[in-house]
Amino acid sequence: MRRLSLTSPHVRRCCLSLALALPAAAMAESSAPPASAPAPPSPPTAAAAPSSTAGAAAAATTGELAKSVRASLVAIYPSGREGQEMGIGSGFVISNDGLIATNLHVIGEGRNIRVEFPDGTSRSVTAIHAWDRQRDLAIVRVAGSGLPFLPLGDSARAEQGQPVIAMGNPLGYRFSITEGILSAVREVEGRSMLQVAMPVERGNSGGPLLNREGKVLGIITLKSAVAANLGFAMPVDELKQLLAQPNPVAMKNWLTIGALNPALWRPLGGGDVRWSQRAGVIQVRGMGDGFGGRSQCLAVPLPPAPPYEITVSVKLGDESGAAGLCFCADGGNAHYGFYPSGGGMRLTRFEGPDVTSWTILSQTVPAALKPGDWNLLRVRLEADRMLCYVNGALVVESMDTALRGGSAGLCQFRGTEASFRGFALGPDVAATTAPSEVPPALTAITALGNGSPVTPELRATLAENPDAARALAGGQADALEKRAATLRQVAAQASENAITARLGELLNGPDADTVSPAEAALLLARLDNPDLDPAAALAEIDRMAGQLKDSLTEADRASPQATLAALNRWMFQENGFHGPREDFSHPSNSHLNEVIDDREGLPITLSILHMEWARRLGLPVAGIGLPGRFVTQLRLPGHPEQGPYTDVFEGGRLIDRQQASALSLEATGTLPGDDTWEPATPRAIILRMISNLARRAMEQEDTAQLLRCLSAQAAIEPESPQPRLQRFMILTRAGRREEARADADWLLQHRPPGTSEEQLREMLGGF
Repeated sequence: MRRLSLTSPHVRRCCLSLALALPAAAMAESSAPPASAPAPPSPPTAAAAPSSTAGAAAAATTGELAKSVRASLVAIYPSGREGQEMGIGSGFVISNDGLIATNLHVIGEGRNIRVEFPDGTSRSVTAIHAWDRQRDLAIVRVAGSGLPFLPLGDSARAEQGQPVIAMGNPLGYRFSITEGILSAVREVEGRSMLQVAMPVERGNSGGPLLNREGKVLGIITLKSAVAANLGFAMPVDELKQLLAQPNPVAMKNWLTIGALNPALWRPLGGGDVRWSQRAGVIQVRGMGDGFGGRSQCLAVPLPPAPPYEITVSVKLGDESGAAGLCFCADGGNAHYGFYPSGGGMRLTRFEGPDVTSWTILSQTVPAALKPGDWNLLRVRLEADRMLCYVNGALVVESMDTALRGGSAGLCQFRGTEASFRGFALGPDVAATTAPSEVPPALTAITALGNGSPVTPELRATLAENPDAARALAGGQADALEKRAATLRQVAAQASENAITARLGELLNGPDADTVSPAEAALLLARLDNPDLDPAAALAEIDRMAGQLKDSLTEADRASPQATLAALNRWMFQENGFHGPREDFSHPSNSHLNEVIDDREGLPITLSILHMEWARRLGLPVAGIGLPGRFVTQLRLPGHPEQGPYTDVFEGGRLIDRQQASALSLEATGTLPGDDTWEPATPRAIILRMISNLARRAMEQEDTAQLLRCLSAQAAIEPESPQPRLQRFMILTRAGRREEARADADWLLQHRPPGTSEEQLREMLGGF
């Protein structure tokens, strides 16, 4: 999940309410025509002369507000994977041309959405106008004009103790009203929210929180899990930021976000379960409609005849849950399952819809299982037996042969949130999944920490010397913990060294100028996320490129300028790529895989994607690294300096050189030099990205990330003393002198300009 989510032990999202079988007007106020009122300032996308349904200067009674506000409320029905409607949430109209505000968790991701108005009419959502995971906000668009809408207030001026009302669809009772007070403005997991004292129930999510003048102060988002009359609303000023910087996505593209490739996967299970994919990791959330919440996601390619093997790495969100491999699946209720559950491993044969037809073939707690972490599962299916492995260790051998044939894939139970990666199916996958053979010189490591059985004699000795035993055992435990931390650090450094070495090879080799910046940027992202699969992210870039090509018309291909305009429209208007609205320097904005997933990134990462897709269209688009702003330019043959620039941070607008200079001047106070107008090399692009990440690491005092950045810089600029000197000083301050020695030796051998050997040795503190 990108950044933070608004959850805690004490609050929960006001999730969708199960729709009750009520008539459209049930529990609603009178359907009298809305009162007219002076028009407020229009949102950026609203028509020139909107008319709101509330906003009179004088405070209204609760009944008057209900009548005036009701026409602007909507019920929102998101669809499940099979197209069925899964529940009901709330929303409200915010512009007369069809913009509706709600919570992101109400509409979900990649789902069809139906909006129902108080008069019983329904409209389909045509586009997602703006959305933000961190704020849990979304603005959807429906077709229409002249819609009555609610005016947006000023949440910054909200006062503790002022009366407020909320309208929505609690527990499926549509267009209901409740009143209370604003009890506090409180920080919830790092974000300011409006705390309200009033009943808030499932189905209120996305509904407006209003003051007595009928102006929106917030959007109901959370309710307390421990108190009946306590809820939270996202301040409306956060919604205004989305209106000011929308990231629109056409509905046809919204439905593809996170979707599994249907040529590879076939999700089953109904209910509200959702199987999705991000950067090569398959995720499952929600509960299937089968007994025990069972759901499956079967691989479309069928297994070969036995013997064959299947494997996947799985990580559970909750160790009390259950999720793992399924095989010999008939697409219905029959299949085997091998999966972690409740801290152990199970092999189960499922032959029907309920527990009476399930047979647990094995239940064990293997030493190889790593609770709370990724576990590599592997099953070898033979004609007369099954061999089941966890992290390379054989934990189950079963002679059960009741099921054979069918499909293989993934399974999940009880609504467990789980992640899967590295699924493989074939005659022999062990060679690609088994741990590497441990060199004989390292076998001594495995002897440390392996406790011998506690014999009766030892127990007696411990009882006679409890204080000494506790001190000795505590010391041994501390030593093991330190050793574990060291081993984790060694493992991390091994990964970092491989990644930085590869970056150096790519960006300093004979083909450095033709290296794909996207490939190098994904390698850089792996420094912070070793589990990232760059191939999956590159495949997503390719998939979207195919979608882009298919969308081009003959007119779009008429000239380079027309093709560029089509690319910009597709990327920024139809697929919602945009610059950060806040927390500009957050690492997620520099991690290309997250930029692809969240459609949000720095100008430089957005430019990398812009260049990648332009290259696939045959457009000569280059990155231009201006001070304080990265843009792209269409380099027209014969007149490269005259091509238009694309400001990827501002919705892909086309600008000229003078406007680009103004952007740089605004950001840095200086105009770009003549040399900054030349296309940036892949090496320069990655070094600039490293600089961005390093700056953030220094601001956050994140030493580990800063060291990763310096190591990457040293690999890409092997001749530069600066990253080595800075890394040396950080390591020595942390007491890691042995690690710092290599940098000290290099600096003494390649003395930085302007320093004498005596000065350098004094700086290096005796190395």
